[in-house]
Amino acid sequence: MPSQTASVSSATLLQDTAPIVEQLPAAIFCKDTAGRFVFVNERFSQLKRTSADRILGRTATEIASSEAAQEPDSPWRLELAEREDRQHAQIIQTGQQLERDEVLSGAGGQPPQTWQVVESAVLGPGGAVIGSQGVMLDVTRRHREDEMLANERDLLRALLDNSPDHIYFKDGQSRFIKTSTAQALEFGMSTPEGLVGKSDFDVFSEDHARPAFEDEQEIIRTGLPMIGKVEKETWIDGRPDTWALTTKMPLRNRAGEIIGTFGITKNISDLKEAERQIAEVHKQLVEASHLAGMARIATNVLHNVGNVLNSVNVSAALILSRVRASKVAGLARAVQLLDEHADDLGAFLASDPKGKMLPGYLRQLASALVAEQDDAIRELAALSKNVEHIKEIIAAQQAHAGASRLLEKVQIRDLIEDALRINEEALKRRQMAIDKEIASVPELLLDHGRILQILVNLISNAEQAMDGVTDREPRLTVRVDLTPAQRLRICVADNGVGIETQTLTQVFVHGFTTKKTGHGFGLHSAVIAAHEMGGTLTAHSEGPGTGAAFTLELPVETKGAAPLSAG
Repeated sequence: MPSQTASVSSATLLQDTAPIVEQLPAAIFCKDTAGRFVFVNERFSQLKRTSADRILGRTATEIASSEAAQEPDSPWRLELAEREDRQHAQIIQTGQQLERDEVLSGAGGQPPQTWQVVESAVLGPGGAVIGSQGVMLDVTRRHREDEMLANERDLLRALLDNSPDHIYFKDGQSRFIKTSTAQALEFGMSTPEGLVGKSDFDVFSEDHARPAFEDEQEIIRTGLPMIGKVEKETWIDGRPDTWALTTKMPLRNRAGEIIGTFGITKNISDLKEAERQIAEVHKQLVEASHLAGMARIATNVLHNVGNVLNSVNVSAALILSRVRASKVAGLARAVQLLDEHADDLGAFLASDPKGKMLPGYLRQLASALVAEQDDAIRELAALSKNVEHIKEIIAAQQAHAGASRLLEKVQIRDLIEDALRINEEALKRRQMAIDKEIASVPELLLDHGRILQILVNLISNAEQAMDGVTDREPRLTVRVDLTPAQRLRICVADNGVGIETQTLTQVFVHGFTTKKTGHGFGLHSAVIAAHEMGGTLTAHSEGPGTGAAFTLELPVETKGAAPLSAG
């Protein structure tokens, strides 16, 4: 049954202030020592969906015990009422202030709301506790923002804990204030907290720490970021040097003032080592190709090297492209957004369009960074395997190569025949007609190996130029004569697909090719060989479908040369 009507003394607890509290947006109530409501404002009645005359003079448990109060969405659910009465009793006994949260179902299918209840003792004459008073504040939005903020912090912490890259924040003196787990472990700390207060000078040698410090101070001074800088890291503990790709940005406070820096550093030591090996192998390849005439080495060595080197170049380019296109810059922008909204982060994440997208973006970013690492590891493994393959091919080439670069007496007709013979199988398959217009030229002192290498390449290209040509008989023409300036001139021409005018200037560039399976090495090495012999190698074509002609001119000793005649 309902409690008796509250006493007059307790009913007057808020009598003087009632007109004021009725106008407040908060729900306000007052109870006597027995826990019976003696005052509620209009907002409280609206929130509890119960008129004041049904509330006053009764405890929360008495109201909840009614049948109507047992509805699932009732604001007077029994478990809430019993907790409320227990808390009231504690306040009466101890006089302390207590707080609790109540989640109340919204009326008419509205979403639930979270209310913070702050209840304290009401003291009478002599300081005796004569009741309690409380206020209920709608903290639904704050709770949602707190949950989003906590989720956002968890995502950032997951990124810092799991990213293989170094992620760090520094103060105005370039001392660490927060770092990723990977960086802390590599720097010799058991946890990220171990790096707090330290600087690069505690880990790196002066040769690296000083430039890094100066970069950060320049960022603080100018506000300009440093994007994608390749750095060589030298360590004070004597470990091998490492290479890193670093991005750093200014760290700002709420007022927009720069208070430090933050950055991301990716270890690219494996990539730099791969680049070094590629350069070394390429140098060996060029030297070996100069020493080895095509007639004195296995005919498929350079082809095999070219294929493998193409794979190496593709892997290296792919790795470098992925490093430069890394998503770490996106993390920097995300962190900057978080920093800019540090004091209103909850509202930013809950209301701002960019803020709403940020949690999902960070989840995708974490996955992307892990995927980047996996891709880089796979490409580096393939690249290392290809480098070893090239080394094996070069070793075979060196075993076949002649060591002499000395000039020797050469009968040019025999040299032409050797070059044709090396390409004989391909020319037969093509059913290619061969026209030879070779002048009567005496023996000349020439670099037999280099000239043969050039001719083999030119004849092979002429044969391949017939791919896709079906409206005419494939024809190869080789012309040899001496120019009026007494230079040996050898022309290799075909009636194949021809070359576009704008492409003629590129055919000798390393890596340029118009063939689906080409590697762009043959003509490049041929023109280099021609220049090293003091000569030239040029290309001519009237355009697509008209064929092409490549002409090699070399200086020669003409004393004793026989009269020229076509043969």
